Amino acid sequence: MNRSYDKAKMGKVLLLAFVLFAAVYLFLLFFVNQRVVMADVSGCDRNTENMKYKVSKISSKYDYIEIQGYAYEPGVSLLTANTVLLAHDPTTDLYYRLPTENTKRTKLTKNADDGCNYDYAQFKSTVLQKKIPSGCRLCIWYRGNGSNKLIQTDEVIYY
Repeated sequence: MNRSYDKAKMGKVLLLAFVLFAAVYLFLLFFVNQRVVMADVSGCDRNTENMKYKVSKISSKYDYIEIQGYAYEPGVSLLTANTVLLAHDPTTDLYYRLPTENTKRTKLTKNADDGCNYDYAQFKSTVLQKKIPSGCRLCIWYRGNGSNKLIQTDEVIYY
């Protein structure tokens, strides 16, 4: 009788430890994914005439801003996907780095039909509205294949 009581107690302790560990992990994951930090774009090339880009979606829902689009350099296969979205505050001239995820979109490669691979040129960002000031201009920091280009879009984030 004493043994089964100990097993039940140990099971509860292990379950509690697992739940606490999972809660801390999810909290840290949320914190890291919603981190918005200042970005230094002083060394970026601002000549982006040969770049192809599009911001296909900017929506605001439940205090979050969701942004989707793509950016690539025509004629150059994308070997490393490292595109980051920035929010430029014109009043302070600061750039805020938004949490950005590069996603796969094979349609870009098929539509270009130039023998180059643009599968991972698409980006997506979801950020809390309170993390950035309203009225920021959306910028794309293209760093694929070792490039360092800053693309100023015409999109402005209002909420």
